[in-house]
Parts: sequence; C-alpha cells; structure tokens
Amino acid sequence: MISIIFVVVWALVTGLLSGYTNLSLWYLPLWIIIGYIAAWLSMVLVLTGMLPYGKYTKVDNKFKHYFIRSIAKFISIFFLRLDLKVVGKEKLPKTGGYVIYANHKSYADPFILYQVINRPAGMAAKKGIYKLPIIRNWMPMFGCIQIDRENNREAAKSILKGIEQIKQGMIMAIFPEGGIKDREDEQMVAIKAGAYKLATKAEAPIVAITMIGTTDVKYRAPWRRTKIKVIIHDPIYKEQYEQISTAELGEMVMKMVNETIKNGSKK
Repeated sequence: MISIIFVVVWALVTGLLSGYTNLSLWYLPLWIIIGYIAAWLSMVLVLTGMLPYGKYTKVDNKFKHYFIRSIAKFISIFFLRLDLKVVGKEKLPKTGGYVIYANHKSYADPFILYQVINRPAGMAAKKGIYKLPIIRNWMPMFGCIQIDRENNREAAKSILKGIEQIKQGMIMAIFPEGGIKDREDEQMVAIKAGAYKLATKAEAPIVAITMIGTTDVKYRAPWRRTKIKVIIHDPIYKEQYEQISTAELGEMVMKMVNETIKNGSKK
C-alpha cells in the first residue's frame, strides 16, 4: 500500500512536470528529483493523516496493522534495501496470541519481523524509541509496550499490558537480549530471563525466530541490497515450558537460534 502510493506520486509528479512544461528534456533529472521529494512528503502526509484513525480504533484493528506492515515493507524496500527469504512461515499459529523471540543485531530487525507476521502484532521496545517523532505517537496505537530498563515498576506495568493483549489474541514480539549487545556476531549473546514472563504469564506459545544477515545491513544500506534469511522455529507450547524456569526457557530459545546460525543457514 505505502510502496504503491510512493511510486505513484513519484511517477505522477515527474510526468506532470515533464508534460506540462515547455522546457528541454535536459530538465528531466530535475523533475525526477522533485517527484522523489514530493513522494517522501506524501509519506509524511499519509502518516499524519492516519493518526486520528489509529487513535480512535481498537489496538487490534486489522486495517491499522495492515497499514503498519506496509510501512515496514516500504522502509525495507526503499531505504534499507532488504531482500527477505522466509523459511517456516507455515509454523506460525493461525489463531490465538503468541510471543516471538528473536536475535537482535540491527535496527532493521523490527521491520523484518513485521513483514513476517500477517496478524495484529505489537512489540516490546526500549524507552529511547518513544522519543522519536511520529513513531512515539504511532507505537502505542498498535499495541507496542515501552520497556523502561531504569524503572522496574513501569517496566512491570508494560509487561502486564502486553500479557493482557496476548490473552486477547494479539501477537507480541520481543528481543530477549535487552537491546543490541553485539553488532558483529549474529548469535544471541545475552539472556534477559524476565523477557520470557511475557509468554509464561500469558500461558501463550513461544515462537523463536532466527534472523541471518542483519549484521550486514549497516555496511550496505541504502546503496546495496542485503540478503536476509528468516527461519521460523516450531512453537514451544505451555506444556513444554511450564515445568522449567524462565532462565532455562531463555537458554532453550537461545540454543535454538544459535544452533541454526552455527549450522550454516546463511547459505
């Protein structure tokens, strides 16, 4: 949706300037640049115009989440230039809430996950993300929760909100390393056991996801494409984790993710 609007505005403005001016074709590069700028301005207008709709619709509104996924795809194609290959998408639960846990090595990671998920989904994000213009307005509207690592009470409130959303059938995604710990090593290098309470307290399935190739994004975007492989693992259900601690559960997920990377899945 967003990608189509961008391309249409770019082509339309460029075409109108070319067709309705009597200037030489030497000016065509200028019309292309102006059309490109107009296309980006149209993105800002669309985001701003959608704010009232986002504010006054339910957190799990399907069109709102479709809109967010289209933004993620737009950014991935036109800015980050990601080439995604998804393996195991059929393993994602078709109904009910669940929690995604993935390795986190790039700021591109949330945009990747939103292209994999095709149902209403929110994310657990660090407090700093909520300081960004426009993003800070949109994130709460589609179920994202703010994790304040310096305020345990507020973090606990956010986790409770996320648990309630999962129980209502939404998907939540969280990066259990607690941020980007190592931008060069794609493996999970840390475990925040508390992150797994989001799933255990909701008694929801856990879906581990391995993302391979994201460490290359910072060296290639936006000038070169980056091939990303996303591997979706078999869900872990309540019956499989209810007898173990969150620390042990974290070790289990980390092992699933890291062994996939070690086994050469980047081929």
